[in-house]
Amino acid sequence: MNYVVRSIALCCVLSICALVVMTLWSLDLMSAIVVSACFMLVVDIASALIFRWVADRHSDMLPSFFTGVSGFRFLAALVLLAVWYVTSDRTAMLMFILVFFIYYMVSLIHQSIFFSRVSNRL
Repeated sequence: MNYVVRSIALCCVLSICALVVMTLWSLDLMSAIVVSACFMLVVDIASALIFRWVADRHSDMLPSFFTGVSGFRFLAALVLLAVWYVTSDRTAMLMFILVFFIYYMVSLIHQSIFFSRVSNRL
């Protein structure tokens, strides 16, 4: 559960930074922040819960698990971006991509570092 706590903390820090940027430059980023934060938390919490299950029952499948989680995260991000593209205009799409990309990359880096350390201990 250490991974979930760190994910929540990272998400809070990113959201606070985004809110500061939004306030300083008078940008309308609230919906992009909320959607990106929810995406990050849902994917990170789900991957942590599934990781625990895989590590307990099928530890030999962990390399496949990491590949699967990365693939799922990428496909889910593409679906989310496609939905946002259909429902927004060009300016809103550009701002959403910038905000979402930051959340996505921080989440991906966090997952890679955390689970590589956990895998080395197993």
